[in-house]
Amino acid sequence: MNSGYLSLILLSITLILFASGWKELYIRSISHKGMLLFFVSWIVFSRFTLTIQHVQVGLVYVWVLLISLAILYKTKGFIHKLHLLSIGLLLGSLHFLLQQLLEMDPILIVRNSEWDTALLLAVVALVLQRSAWEQIAALSIGYLLGDMYQAGIHPVDGYYRVGKATFQDQWWLSVFAARTMTIILQSAYNGCRSIIRSWMDRRGGWKK
Repeated sequence: MNSGYLSLILLSITLILFASGWKELYIRSISHKGMLLFFVSWIVFSRFTLTIQHVQVGLVYVWVLLISLAILYKTKGFIHKLHLLSIGLLLGSLHFLLQQLLEMDPILIVRNSEWDTALLLAVVALVLQRSAWEQIAALSIGYLLGDMYQAGIHPVDGYYRVGKATFQDQWWLSVFAARTMTIILQSAYNGCRSIIRSWMDRRGGWKK
């Protein structure tokens, strides 16, 4: 599959899920106008690139940066903001490290290096943060930094390129996987808790 197609597929799946009533599970407290603005902007920005001297910046990269800054701004408490930023820095370092390891030792690759890295980062984000917006912010910061690191050591035709199609695929795969795994784990936890509570209630009833 060519780079860029995965992000479009996941974008379409997400639109279908949101239209089917899954929006409250994946991302709460977002209006339909805000949701529409995000998707339309992503589709438009994914087609354009800005060149500044020897740096080529995909406008999606700028869009993800703005989203990250907006979430950081709305996050309450300086310590909470710093914590979220530190998770993003960790994910950015892991992104760069995993990409380098998989390039040096291809035997570790399961599907391809980009998808494997994206799924591993999604798992790390799930472990460190459960809130939807904060997961998105942490992953976004991680990808912004990781992509910048990669571009710095791997120029293409004399240009440092960030926000390419690979960046878009990885971002979408990580965010979609992190949110889906979070929903599954939360549903499993709530189900187990209900079963245990029901069992305890029945036990208490029998004792009486």
